[in-house]
Amino acid sequence: MKKILLPTDFSRASERAIHYALAMFSDTACEFTLLNTYTTNTQPEIAMYVLDDLKANAENLMGGFMKGLKQFDNESLHTFRAEYMPVSTASAIEILNQTNQYDLVVLGASGVGNNLLFGSVATDVVRNVKANTLIIPNNTPITPIKNVAMAVDYNEVSDLKVFDNLKDLLAQKDAQLTLLTVLKDNQSADELDGLAKYEYHNYFSDVKVNDFYIKNADVEKGIKEFLEIHRADLLVMVSRHHSFLDVIFNRSVTRKFAYHPSVPLLSIYDEVPAPFINEAEIVTF
Repeated sequence: MKKILLPTDFSRASERAIHYALAMFSDTACEFTLLNTYTTNTQPEIAMYVLDDLKANAENLMGGFMKGLKQFDNESLHTFRAEYMPVSTASAIEILNQTNQYDLVVLGASGVGNNLLFGSVATDVVRNVKANTLIIPNNTPITPIKNVAMAVDYNEVSDLKVFDNLKDLLAQKDAQLTLLTVLKDNQSADELDGLAKYEYHNYFSDVKVNDFYIKNADVEKGIKEFLEIHRADLLVMVSRHHSFLDVIFNRSVTRKFAYHPSVPLLSIYDEVPAPFINEAEIVTF
């Protein structure tokens, strides 16, 4: 049984993301945990009473929300439970994940806001939580997943098993996987790590896979150019360890896409071993 965490603030964006997740796993046994968080800026001596009221309100809202979900989803394979925490959403996700080790965290992206430096809940989770994260844009239609694009640079990953859940999803949905590589203007596909390419293809040998190369000096622009021309029901990127400078200068492409995704984004967490971490290196994905 898969364990899926569904944070919700009862907004349209979070409701859309939850409906998407339920449809995506309609044929899979899942335990869905719905999470609502609440905080207060009141003085400590009265905060306790305010938090009690906020929790009671959250429980009341969740009760109505759960009823609506069960009308949308009556799959016998699915079970639901609720969690409430008086901290920020990203902090609550991190705390719960340490205990439960979720297979996936699903978040809605409202598309509002224009400050990438401060980010959003989605960017915070992608950067800090050791979990695969699916981010659903607010206007995403709920349709079958048939075309999946994964941005690859064939750099070191800790273990190809980080893609196990993705491979299962591809097989279950009979979906096509495109391994998308953004090449620099003066770079050819032959210059890529041939052994790494072989290992990727060998790992995904049980599903339909093809390669696609696009040239652009800017990785982010290259991926966006691909998405404008080709249909992708899901974009997959690897979220690696990022240095402090990468966060300050927003050099993580995954983080940028998490902030304003144009299609559903699956961020796969990879714990890169310390010897491979270079503080001065610009991390692409």
